[in-house]
Amino acid sequence: MSDKDKKTLALPVRIVIIFLICTADILTAAYFIYTWKQNGTVISVRNASDNIPGIFCQSLAVSMVAILVILIFFIILRKKFVSEMYLKISEKKQKITVLILTAILLAVTVFCLITKADKITILYNLLYYTVFIALEEELLVRGVCVYLLKDENNYIRYFVPNILFAAMHLFSYANWGKITPVYVFSFITSQMLGLVLTGCIFQYLKEKSGTIWIPVLVHAKSSMVYDFSAITHANAFAVLISGSLK
Repeated sequence: MSDKDKKTLALPVRIVIIFLICTADILTAAYFIYTWKQNGTVISVRNASDNIPGIFCQSLAVSMVAILVILIFFIILRKKFVSEMYLKISEKKQKITVLILTAILLAVTVFCLITKADKITILYNLLYYTVFIALEEELLVRGVCVYLLKDENNYIRYFVPNILFAAMHLFSYANWGKITPVYVFSFITSQMLGLVLTGCIFQYLKEKSGTIWIPVLVHAKSSMVYDFSAITHANAFAVLISGSLK
């Protein structure tokens, strides 16, 4: 979609496109994960070493919509894709910041490799949280969705994609369990605001730094520290590292 094509689409149409992208992504993931859970074939990322080929294929399946959308925009934007998605790392400050964040992410990984017996699972989770969680979500939400709104004011550009980003966590915050009206109300009133603000912070980091790799690395590190039980045995270290986000 060129800038000319984008300008011919009314704002409500672009918002609908963004809504459909995010909805397709999370519903596809939910379909696969709930089906696998029902069949007893789901492989937990916390036990990745039990079946590396299997969990890798499951990760690809869950990410298929995001991968497809990103590929479509890669074809549409062509040479502009790298710059429009903020994939460049050219300035000295960008390189230094990316290097520091990479070192922190690797430090968390090394610490877990030292303290945990299941080394294969730790290494897979480095891949999983960096590529299938952080890079995928940043490119899809703060990349493609924000691109469709890049000429709009800050309120629209920040809140539309990041409200949807927050809503996309509805199933995962329920641990892919039963979704009830009570749970939905609890999620909206207790989790949504924090997720929206987190998304806005990631977007601000991207736009302020000029590269998407900074929010990708922050996202990956925070996901590993907060969301994965392999890190829970490193609570003291996690608290120390997480201070960089406060």
